[in-house]
Amino acid sequence: MTSIRIKQFSEKNYIFFYQLFLLLSAIFCGYTKVNNIYHLSLILLGITLFTDNKKLIRLFLEDTAFRRGLTITAVFLMYFCLSTFWSDNPRDFISAITHSLYLLGFLFIYRQACLNGKKTGILLFALAGIMILLLLTFYCVDKKSILTNRLMVSFFAAPSNVIDLAGYFCIGIFLCLIIIRDTNNKWFYLPIPFLFIGVILTQSRGPLLSFVVSLLPLLLMKPAIRKQHIVIFLIFIIMLASFIVMMNFEYILFNRFETAYQQSFIRVGIWAHTLDMVQIHPFFGWGFNKELHFLNSLNAPVKTTHSLYLSTLLKGGIAGLFLLGGVLSYGLYMAKKHLADRQGFEAALFLFMIFFFTTQGMFIISNPGVTWYLFWFPLAVILSPPGKQTPLSV
Repeated sequence: MTSIRIKQFSEKNYIFFYQLFLLLSAIFCGYTKVNNIYHLSLILLGITLFTDNKKLIRLFLEDTAFRRGLTITAVFLMYFCLSTFWSDNPRDFISAITHSLYLLGFLFIYRQACLNGKKTGILLFALAGIMILLLLTFYCVDKKSILTNRLMVSFFAAPSNVIDLAGYFCIGIFLCLIIIRDTNNKWFYLPIPFLFIGVILTQSRGPLLSFVVSLLPLLLMKPAIRKQHIVIFLIFIIMLASFIVMMNFEYILFNRFETAYQQSFIRVGIWAHTLDMVQIHPFFGWGFNKELHFLNSLNAPVKTTHSLYLSTLLKGGIAGLFLLGGVLSYGLYMAKKHLADRQGFEAALFLFMIFFFTTQGMFIISNPGVTWYLFWFPLAVILSPPGKQTPLSV
């Protein structure tokens, strides 16, 4: 009798704890107690697989598109786990394997939630977490300098990098658009302006540019729905222009563009140094735990490559970059399927992730952290094949 109750509890709640983890992870990113909620979700998933494995295995084997994506991702993860053996610390192998299993479970549970009709629930929990993060950031920030300083010194548990914070807000906008489409609930238009203002106040150019560019493919969709996307673009342009004019924000933007011009040379110097390092071990890289030890043109120490793709090349060489390319290429293949089924916002979310990491990040295999939201969550969304066609689908 007890075993039956445990089985029923695990089947009903492993997705709930996954949702709760997404909500709290957006607010308290990387905190151990929040990560333990995800561990509980994995444990309940394990019990479910053990007690009802025939059903889940059958569904997994029949889910060809997702199974291929998960396999390609697993190969990528396994390669970088093995790369610990030629890194400075081979003992990191167990840690890398653990992180990789966590990530595969993260992708798998999202897909199971979609199969159980709980996709909207997951998106709502994730959006709730991002909105709470936004409100806490606005509440804690120094109001006197909110228009002159970036949103760096605000809520204590927010991402330490303001660029990542802008990435969270951009993902929140995509979640609003998906929920509006799937539920036809127009109330979810309300958070979008506040999230967009949050992106602007971070003064982060990369996320904003990535967001705009990622929406452009929606204009290539069927003419019957193209008007909706044009309206969305116009709304964002009007919002941005109005905010700049009303808050006399233009001088800050000009300063940021001037700073961007200067910083571009610093970043190019980092990339040039990274490529010099890559030439020493071009095919298999330096291994999983390699970091830069470099003084930039301002004599500031630099450890990150400021690009996921160059980081992958540094750590895993050409082989590692090829495997990451395989993951992203399959994601683009699935994005095309989402577009064909008029689920363009999922495709746009995935494109945003690809563009975002061009000039941001060091690596993506880790304990729950910022990259789980900015890389692995969009990947989970796009690897889950589009559902049945509905009148509200975009």
